[in-house]
Amino acid sequence: MSKEIAKILVDIKSINFSFDKYFTLTSGLVSPVYVDCRKIISFTKERNFIIDKAIDYLTKNNIEIEIIAGGETAGIPYAAFISQKLDKQMIYIRKKNKRFWKKQTN
Repeated sequence: MSKEIAKILVDIKSINFSFDKYFTLTSGLVSPVYVDCRKIISFTKERNFIIDKAIDYLTKNNIEIEIIAGGETAGIPYAAFISQKLDKQMIYIRKKNKRFWKKQTN
């Protein structure tokens, strides 16, 4: 399974390599490898394969799930796909606290 998913990520150019000029990641670290998970969304056949394998992993390992969480922003669609297929609730995690909300008072 891991090799199949790795091949998919390379084939759709979700994994990028640069050994001359490293990528600066969101964390500030630099790396010769960059994985763009957002690309997977556009490839429905490949995306469904990866999502199904993730669900297979959870099922085979008897991992009990009450809620699916996705990190903003790229993690949200994957959490939605998985929660939909598992019929589970979904939330998403923010990097920073929201500065405004519907119950805010002055």
